[in-house]
Amino acid sequence: MVGVRLLIILPILLGIVWQISFNYNTSIALLFGYHSTESGDADGLSLKNGTNILLEEGFCQRTIGEVDRDARKIAGLLNKITAHPYFRYFRVNLEKSCPYWEAQATCSCESRNCQVCTCDERNLPESLKYPFDMSDLSSANHHLLDGKRSLTGTEDEGSKESSDNDITYVDLIRNPEANTGYSGPMAARVWKAIYDENSGVGIPLKDGAGGTANHREKELFRRLLSGLHFSITMHVAAFFYNDTAGDSPLRALGVINNPNISFYPNCEMYKRISKNDAFVNNLYILYQFILRAVAKVKHGLLSDLDSFNSGLNGIATEEDKRLHGELRELLGGTFFQAPTFDETKFFETPDARLLVPRMMRMMHNITTLMDCVTCEKCRAWGKLETKGLATALNVVMHPSADKIVLNRGEKVTLINLARQLAISVQNVRDLSVVCENFSYVAKN
Repeated sequence: MVGVRLLIILPILLGIVWQISFNYNTSIALLFGYHSTESGDADGLSLKNGTNILLEEGFCQRTIGEVDRDARKIAGLLNKITAHPYFRYFRVNLEKSCPYWEAQATCSCESRNCQVCTCDERNLPESLKYPFDMSDLSSANHHLLDGKRSLTGTEDEGSKESSDNDITYVDLIRNPEANTGYSGPMAARVWKAIYDENSGVGIPLKDGAGGTANHREKELFRRLLSGLHFSITMHVAAFFYNDTAGDSPLRALGVINNPNISFYPNCEMYKRISKNDAFVNNLYILYQFILRAVAKVKHGLLSDLDSFNSGLNGIATEEDKRLHGELRELLGGTFFQAPTFDETKFFETPDARLLVPRMMRMMHNITTLMDCVTCEKCRAWGKLETKGLATALNVVMHPSADKIVLNRGEKVTLINLARQLAISVQNVRDLSVVCENFSYVAKN
C-alpha cells in the first residue's frame, strides 16, 4: 500500500525529492541537517554553461548569470547585517510537542553537532528583548484576504500557547546551518509528511481551494519548497566537516560569518547534487522570490532604522550605526532596483489568487511539522526558514505593498533566509572551483 501511494505522488514531488532514490537515482537524504549517502548519481546537466537561462517557469525576470553577479555582494552585506544582535538572536520555542506523533526535541545523533548553543537572556540588550516566539505563524493568514490590513498587525498577535520558560534565544552565529549527522527513521518520517502535505494528502488541509489556475501557478509552491530544500542541502554539503585547523578554502570566500567556526566541504556530495539542473533552478527561483519580498518591504525597513537599535533606551550605538549603513547599502543597491519575481504574471490567471490561501495553509502545516524534528539545531533552522518563507509568501502576494508592516520575528526570519539563500547561490558556483583542487578525508 505504501509503495502504491509513493508511485501516485511521485510526479507531484518531482523537484523536491532528491533525498530518496526513486527513478532519479538521487544519492543523498537531508532534513535540515540530516544526511545519508547511497550509491548512484543525480541526473541532469551542469549549469556552468547555462547562465543565460531565464527562469520564466518560476515567474522570474532575471537570468541565472544576472543573479550570480549580484549574489556575492548581497551575501557579503547580509553576512554583516545578520551578525548584528537584532538579527543574530532568534527567539524560539524548541520544546513544543509534535502534533502528529510522539517525538522529543532531543539530540539523537552520534555527535554533538545537533545541539543548540542557547543564550542567557540577561546578556542581551534590553532594547532587543522580544516577548514572543519568532517562529510563530498564528496570525499569518488573516490579512491575505484583506488588502486594507498591514501584514501582521500588532506585535501582540503572537501565540500565547507557549510558556516563557520554553522559549529561548538561539545565537545563529554560534549555531550555523551545517551538517549535524542527524539521521534515522524520525527524520524520514518528517519528510514523508512534508511530501504528503505538498501533494494534498496525509495531513489534511482545514478547507480546500478551488479554481482553474494554470499549471505554472500550481507549480510555484512546489518550486519554492524545492528551492528551500536544495539550499539546505547546499549548506550541509558546504559545511560538512569541522575545520579545527582553520585552513579550509571556504574561509577566503566570505561564506562563513563566524571567525571561530570553520568547515571543510564534502566535495563528493556537492558534485552529486549540483548536477541536477531542476534542483538548482528551483534554488534560483526561490532566491528571486525572497529578493522580491525584501524589495517590497525595503521602504518600511529604511523608514524605521531606529527599531534596530541595541543601545540603552533605544539609542543607536556605533554598531547600530554601521547596521543602518549596511541596510541602506543593501536595500538601496541596484540589485533591489532590478526586477526579480513578477507576481503580476502569477495573478494573470483569474483563479490564481485562490491558490494563495491554500499555499499559506500548507505552509502553516509544514511549519508545525518542524516540531517533529528531533535534532535541536535542525529544528531551530527549520523553524526559522519555514517562517521566513511564509513571511515572503505573505509579502509578495500582498495586494498593497505600501501597507506592509513586518514585526520583529518576520524581519529576523526573512533577512536570515535571504542570507542563507545568497550563500547557497554563491556556493553553487564557488564549490565547483574549490572542489576541483580540494578533497578532504574525514578522520576516524
